Formats: sequence, structure tokens, C-alpha cells
Amino acid sequence: MNEEFLSYVWKSRLLRQDLTTESGDVLVVLHPGEQNSDGGPDFFNARLRIGDTVWAGNVEIHVRASQWYKHGHHIDHAYDSAILHVVYEADIPVHHPDGSPMQTLVVKDGYPGSIYDRYRQLMLNQQWIPCYNQLLAGAGFDFELWAPGLAVERLVLKADNIRQLWYKCLNDWEEAFYQHMASSFGLKINSLPFELLAKSLPLKIVRKHCDNRFQLEALFFGQSGLIGNWCRDEYPAALLQEYLFLQKKYNLLQIPAGTWKFLRLRPVNFPTVRISQWVDFLGSTHARIFDLLEGSSYHEVMESLNICASGYWDTHYVFDKPASFRKKTIGKGSVDLLVINGIVPFLFFYGLEKDLPLLREKSLCFLEQVRGEYNSEISNWAATGLPTGNALQTQSLLHLKKFYCDKRRCLECRIGMVHLAP
Repeated sequence: MNEEFLSYVWKSRLLRQDLTTESGDVLVVLHPGEQNSDGGPDFFNARLRIGDTVWAGNVEIHVRASQWYKHGHHIDHAYDSAILHVVYEADIPVHHPDGSPMQTLVVKDGYPGSIYDRYRQLMLNQQWIPCYNQLLAGAGFDFELWAPGLAVERLVLKADNIRQLWYKCLNDWEEAFYQHMASSFGLKINSLPFELLAKSLPLKIVRKHCDNRFQLEALFFGQSGLIGNWCRDEYPAALLQEYLFLQKKYNLLQIPAGTWKFLRLRPVNFPTVRISQWVDFLGSTHARIFDLLEGSSYHEVMESLNICASGYWDTHYVFDKPASFRKKTIGKGSVDLLVINGIVPFLFFYGLEKDLPLLREKSLCFLEQVRGEYNSEISNWAATGLPTGNALQTQSLLHLKKFYCDKRRCLECRIGMVHLAP
């Protein structure tokens, strides 16, 4: 037995109707209260009829009554307004600070046993999610109702990380978005090197050269550490000479070349190719990438990501090593990831900080218009019959797995609660 299960039974009003406190008073739950996930009592603002009196206050829940003292509630004034102590076992009497007895409700055997049996089955299930067998029976409707809420939870967590970046940029919205988008351009494996690259080359410098693609490539490839005196081809050698001039002009420090990762990447996603595509993105938007957030439609955002590496990369994936001809346009999958991991989270964060609900709604609409990503985890979800067609659905499923299923938070999961219901 644990407090999570007892809280679920209390919150869901699954206790039998004929309740009596330890003092012999008839108890009627008018409202169980609002569950509290922070410090203080477990439920705020409950309304109860105990005997002939209606009480309003807080409710605390424990497996054993003695935990009231073990957890130090008797010396914490936050618990002085508790009107009821709900326990599985009343092993000792509990008193208010003034010495009067605390009203206590023992809930052992006060709910259908089948609920706890199903709960234990979920907790002991070793499959990749606890309710896998039940999901196979169909839970698409419940998920569809909850998916937007899960997506918002995920975006709120991402917003917390972006907020730290924003603070480090001294609340400069454009610089923060520039660094955030650079990190997204690196995909998962080169996210950090791209972020370091952007930090080493502030947006104010980039804007001075956004109309000259050659100079932009010289700056970014020079700062990346991926060009040097070892380059034999004419193009990287020319980039190096231009970079050395600009490096001295702006007093720039390169990031270590060893930061970049090439292994286990498809050649079209090599950081060399991605840097050139990043330069095209900055040049095509005149480095005014923040304008994408407030006024742009989904179609305009997608148009801004219709980018291509420069001509040298038509026949190369790395410097000095020729390859067969292929235009290095950015792939549809990469564009989708840039919207999912780059534009949408920052748009949501901006709407959150500026208190602009329409921008937050816009970020969710963007997710609904993007094709759902595909990986082994999403493949497992698809096998259960849950929808995975758009990014709002797949992002919600990724969040559900990591923050609910993996942590066995079945009692807080709308799908899990359906299967626990009597």
C-alpha cells in the first residue's frame, strides 16, 4: 500500500458511502479538495460534513497515522488547518497542536478490492509500458482528449530550459532564438557544438555579413575549427583567408574542431553540410529569424526552411574529399524536426513570457500540421493502436512514456485511470 494509491481513491471518490471517522462521527465527502503536488497538505479546500457540521479545510493522507509525527507535521503550521487525516491504518492517535484529537478516517477495506488488484498488476507489469495489454484493447479516444494537455506539459518543460538560455542572453529575445535555433540545426548529436558555434559568433556580427554568403561561410566554418592550413581545395583555402581577416577584425575565438561528431551520421547530416545550410537560412532571412515567431503562418515558416548548402557541397560532404553530385537541400524530416524542436518550443516560451495565449495556441497548431516523427518508441506506440500521424500526437506520446509510464504514474494518467475504474 502507498500514499499515491490512497490519494487516487480519495480524489476519485471511490470510497464507499457509509463512512465513519474513528470518533464515530458520520462523514460525508462534499468535495475531496484540490490535490497539491508541492509542500503542505495533500488536498486543499476540501468540504466535508462530519456529524452535523460542515467543515472546509485541508486533508492529509498517510498509510499509517504515525507518519503524521514521523513527517514532522505536528510542528509545521501548514498542517494546522487540516480537518481530516485519511489513513490506511490508525496505529496511533493524532492530535492538533492544541491537544484536541484529529478527525481520522481509516479507509482499509473501504473501496472495491478489484481496484487495488488492477493497480498492483500495473505496477508489477514488466512490459515496456505498464498498461500495454489494456491499451491493445483500445484507448485512442482517451488519448486524443488528453494529447493537447500532454503536449503543453512537454512544452512547459522545454520552456524552462529556454528560459535559462534567455537569461544568459540578458533577456535578448533575438540572440536567444538565434542560439536556440542553432542548437536545433545540429540535430541531437551535434546540438551542443552548434550552440557553442552560435555563442562564439554573436548575432550582431552575423547581421553585418548576412548579404554576403561567402563571408558568412568563412565566419561559421572558421569558428567551427573545421578549416585550417591543411585544406587543399581552393574553396576552403579561400574561406580560411577570409576568416583570418574577419577573426582579427572581431577578435574571435574558435571552438575546438574535436567537438563535432561525424560517426553514425548519414553524410547529408554531416556538420559541414549542416553549417552551410545554416548559413543559407541566416542569409535568406537576412538574419531576422525572430520575425518567424510573431507574424508568420505555418506555410511561411516552412518556406523559410527551404534551404540548401552552397555549390561546393554539391560534390562534397567534407572538405577536400570529392563525392558524386547531389544538391544538399535540407530534407523534409530535418525540416519537421526544426519546427518541432526549434520553432515551436521557442514560440510557446515567447507566448508564455509575454502572456499571449494566441501564440501558445499557434505553437500547438504548428505541431498538428507537422508529420509525426518516427522512431522505435513511436513504433511501439503505433502497435497499440494509438494515433501517431502528427507531431502533437507523437510529442505527447514521448512525454507520456518518459514522465508517466516510466515513472509508474498510472494513477495520474487518464488512460491508466480508465483501466483502474471499477
